[in-house]
Amino acid sequence: MKKIIFTLCSSNYLSHAFSLGESIIHFDQDIHFVIGLVDKRNPSIDYKKYPSFEVIGYDEIGFSFFEEMIGQYNVIEFNTAVKPYYIDYFFRKYREDISVLYIDPDIVFYKSTNSLFIILEHQSILLTPNLTEVSAQLAPGELASLRHGMFNLGFIGLRRSPESIRFTEWWMNRLRHHCKIDKGRGIFVDQKWVDLAPLYFKDIHISYDKGYNMAWWNLSERNLIEDQGIYSVNDNSTPLVFFHFSGYKPNSPYFTGRNNDSPEFTFEGRPELKGIFQDYSNRLIRNGYNELSILKPQLPFAHAKPKPKGGYKAVIKRVLKKVF
Repeated sequence: MKKIIFTLCSSNYLSHAFSLGESIIHFDQDIHFVIGLVDKRNPSIDYKKYPSFEVIGYDEIGFSFFEEMIGQYNVIEFNTAVKPYYIDYFFRKYREDISVLYIDPDIVFYKSTNSLFIILEHQSILLTPNLTEVSAQLAPGELASLRHGMFNLGFIGLRRSPESIRFTEWWMNRLRHHCKIDKGRGIFVDQKWVDLAPLYFKDIHISYDKGYNMAWWNLSERNLIEDQGIYSVNDNSTPLVFFHFSGYKPNSPYFTGRNNDSPEFTFEGRPELKGIFQDYSNRLIRNGYNELSILKPQLPFAHAKPKPKGGYKAVIKRVLKKVF
């Protein structure tokens, strides 16, 4: 079986992609790791910094209407919209026994990817849910799941089969025009669409392994354990396979910036996370974060709608004041 792992990013996120690729190849030298570049190539960047990685631009996979999509999407929307198109590209290119993992660039692996590919020997599609057990109290991940979708699409695995091809074609069709950040209409980029996948498609495996896709939204059910540089989740019987550093910026006092810097997301409340996040900061900086993160995407994306003055809560207050 040919094994491909790919990520997607614009040039300003390449330090994240390089760090992800390093962590994968450290454990699995037989993996074909691909960076899908959703940007124009910048002459100041050494894209061959890691010669074992392949960089494939969005304009190299054979879809002429991408330029039209760029005009209707912002940078986040387009980066996520091209995901199934890259999967389709790999399926078409290799046309053999092939399994593909998509991994967000802000993820690091701490164990081999073998367990994921073993699942795909028997299933066509592999998903990781945001949460795997009921919390006694309302968990932040529950509200996040209602807004953004039940499955975190920072990870998805597919083995080429008639069912995964059917799924990919459906997903491509929906994302061509409807990969928006529009929570009011029930749409959140590529991710919310996959809530429907278990209704439409068979041969889907939903993994409840807590060592997969640990992130801020599932900390209510997962505690990180470190023993001489080896990480596990809740107890030593569950190794940490990959951690998702979503929204984190190097050396920040918050382990995510996705929640308006809420005090509950500081390391003071979760001191066991300090070590793994400091290690991630070091990885990013070593891979050029300070230089790359300040780059602007070199594509004419549609602009994201600016937030109203004072935020949406302020707007609601102003409306209520006028009404009452």
